[in-house]
This record gives sequence, C-alpha cells and structure tokens, in this order.
Amino acid sequence: MAQVFFTEEFARDGLNPYEAVLMASKESRRLNKIRLMNDLAEGEEKVTTLAMKRLVNKKIELSYGEGEAGDAASK
Repeated sequence: MAQVFFTEEFARDGLNPYEAVLMASKESRRLNKIRLMNDLAEGEEKVTTLAMKRLVNKKIELSYGEGEAGDAASK
C-alpha cells in the first residue's frame, strides 16, 4: 500500500517543502545507486518511499557547506 507524506511533517521542523523534495530526491538517487552497485533486487518499498521515511525520521540533514548548495547528508 502506498504511503502518503504531507508537507506539514516537514514544516514543523522549519524545512520548506522545496528543500524537502530536493533532499528526498538526492537521498533516493543515493539509495538506488547503492542498490545497483551491490547488484541487489528492488525491495518491497520503493527507494523514494524509503527516502521520504528517512527524511521524516530526521535521518537526513540539510547542510549548506562546501560543495553543492543544499547537499543532503545522510546519517
């Protein structure tokens, strides 16, 4: 069953929805790259769902440091 995420889940932490979408997309790409590099089959959940869950659970943080502005760093 598909899981629905609401922008209010991110807004309460001061994260704007645009940044949340960027962070989730970068995390999805990172997770998919790891999956492909390790030659793993797709799991029960899509990587986008996993990325959104990681964002909601604060396992991804936004940093404006060196490199690309708005890089999502995984914990």
